[in-house]
Amino acid sequence: MGYHDLRFDQGEGLQRAGMERKVLDGEVYVFRQALQAFDLYDMWHQATIRGITAAAGKEAAERAERDGFHRIHEWVSPTEIPAVTDAVYAEIEPLTHDFLDRFMKGTFPDVETFFYERAPNVRFHIPYDIAQGHKKEFNKFAKEYGQGKIAAHGPHRDSWLDCPSNGMNLWFAMGRIRPGNGLTVYPDDYVGEYKFESSGNISDGEKLHKALTFDLHPGDVVIFHTDHVHGSELNRTDETRFAISCRLSVDRPVFPQLHHHNYVYSGWSGSTALRPLAEWPAKLQPSYVTSLALRARNKLIPSMAPGDPDPNPAEMIGTRTERGFEVALADVPPGTVRGVSPAICVAHLSEGNVVALTRRCPHSGGDLANGWVDGETVVCPWHNLPFDAKTGKSACKTLPKLRRVACEIDGDKIVIDPKSEINTSEDNEVEQFTEAAASS
Repeated sequence: MGYHDLRFDQGEGLQRAGMERKVLDGEVYVFRQALQAFDLYDMWHQATIRGITAAAGKEAAERAERDGFHRIHEWVSPTEIPAVTDAVYAEIEPLTHDFLDRFMKGTFPDVETFFYERAPNVRFHIPYDIAQGHKKEFNKFAKEYGQGKIAAHGPHRDSWLDCPSNGMNLWFAMGRIRPGNGLTVYPDDYVGEYKFESSGNISDGEKLHKALTFDLHPGDVVIFHTDHVHGSELNRTDETRFAISCRLSVDRPVFPQLHHHNYVYSGWSGSTALRPLAEWPAKLQPSYVTSLALRARNKLIPSMAPGDPDPNPAEMIGTRTERGFEVALADVPPGTVRGVSPAICVAHLSEGNVVALTRRCPHSGGDLANGWVDGETVVCPWHNLPFDAKTGKSACKTLPKLRRVACEIDGDKIVIDPKSEINTSEDNEVEQFTEAAASS
């Protein structure tokens, strides 16, 4: 799919007529300084400041004004992040109609009315090394608001999460966002069917291509089809990522899964008389009635709720020998990662340079054999987390490192010895890894 990085001030030369259809065909757009172009950045900036004031106090809000949202973790405790996010939600939601009406009129001149999710998504992601000590509070918040608000979200399509399949995602940077703490979009996986879990995340065993990431400044917006596979990077930086995203549909939203989120018709939400009825045009369709019935059934009879699909069998190439494993060199081209056993994967970094590593990411168990090589790193596909192939370390210091075992090229084969570990450590993860490798 195409990727377009543009500025609104290049302006009048841009042919934005019909651009909404290009988005729905899979094109990904980044518009620089979009909120400033329509004099909208201050609307949400000030709403955020009011939310921070309400949840964390005036001093914290003054620091946000002075130092920037990307440093919020320096003066707001991790335990306060859920309350701050909640308070910003309360300030943002009443502004949604006015904000989106102005943005859409400027960005998509052909679109007169649209359907938008009533509550935008407020997303504060503090550095993982700080957040990981507060999983209980963060998980509680995720149960109420859904994944991806204050912690990384796995790869998904929005339609897997009770959202429309014919929508657009507008992802607004409210603070500085850079590769390592931002959004991921998988453009090479736009076409195709994938198994997914009831959580909405892609199923284990599904292979993904390299993710697209973004270097954004406050006011930039990423626009893409809601059915692009996308997710979050595990925040491996020392900055907080703050973004606000909106989902909307140009036409009446289509819900291929359950019809859950409330979508508002913009043609009525701006009218005092019709505003109370503005959710009904999206609800007056069979999917809403069906969804109510299925939700009631699943609550009353949990055993009838659909379960997760069986994951694809884990890839395992090569042959077990007295030396360990032998894999045809041709089966692991440069730049690829392949699974050798349940515990081990092999990566061909560059011509003649191979390594064998722990197969599962220590963050949430992502299969590195379904990831990719990026320079001298092996990248977990679930949250775009790179591991140094030589040391096994990631930029997240609180995560265990991957383990390396002996691996070499012998003629037209790669030979791997799972019992011969290269890295040493004093913790018990070495023993766990060795046992898993020996039993594979």
